[in-house]
Amino acid sequence: MPELPEVETIVRELNNTVKGKIINDFWTDNFKSNTQLQNFRALIKRQKIIKAERKGKNILIFLDKNLVLWIHLKLTGHLLLGQYIWKEGKWQSLKKGVYLEPQNRFIHWVFSLNNGQQLVLSDSRRFAKVRLLTQDELSKEKSLQELGHDPLASDFTEQALKDILKKTKSEIKKVLMEQRHLSGIGNIYASEILFAAQINPFKKANQLTKIETHHLFLAIKNILNKAIKYRGTSAQDEAYRQLDGTPGNFSRFLKVYQREGKPCVRCGTLIKRIKSQGRSTFYCPQCQKL
Repeated sequence: MPELPEVETIVRELNNTVKGKIINDFWTDNFKSNTQLQNFRALIKRQKIIKAERKGKNILIFLDKNLVLWIHLKLTGHLLLGQYIWKEGKWQSLKKGVYLEPQNRFIHWVFSLNNGQQLVLSDSRRFAKVRLLTQDELSKEKSLQELGHDPLASDFTEQALKDILKKTKSEIKKVLMEQRHLSGIGNIYASEILFAAQINPFKKANQLTKIETHHLFLAIKNILNKAIKYRGTSAQDEAYRQLDGTPGNFSRFLKVYQREGKPCVRCGTLIKRIKSQGRSTFYCPQCQKL
């Protein structure tokens, strides 16, 4: 699932490429009835894209007339910007290369823009969520209201992290991934952050020492900012792509995630993987002792 760095990368790309463009038409095969499709199309046609913002793992595309396009990419969704035509019962890219890769060919949402391009959503497992709301409706959405600190926001300080940790006995990795505490961190970056801070992922959050908390705070900021710099992570089992269809570049900097059985870059100990409730945790048993 795309996490904070991937979503932030997409939002920045949207602001650089489609801000100011007008949505001329719309298509999806995701609605159960043609009436739903026509109603959505009537609302979104001729809407101007004002700006894009990120809230946690959510993409918010603000339109004129007080409307917001709310997108959550879930497991395999990603946005692409290109030129597409409807041919042989499906949307096909006029551009070759990466646009023809399997991950980029599951087109289920198409927003046709006034410059001849299409902003499309490719989603092999079809879990992505797309909604059109007014700004007032968006402000009342409980799932967004309940999101915790944004790790890159100025109000997320070391003291704010301390306040989160002291209130919970949960394992620190679970706390990092709990969206009501910190919004945007998932399995990839929780693993990488804890390795950078040399903290065992199974240690109780309220048992972290002062120095561990300090190292954790720095690791959160550093890892996320570096991942954004390299435009996100397209790991081995992830479908994330940038708007131009290319993978993220942070994968080459991963120290523990999906490196089970490989030597730790710090001490040489083999990286360990523990699977629980369908989720894998990667760590170095030597550098991250409990």
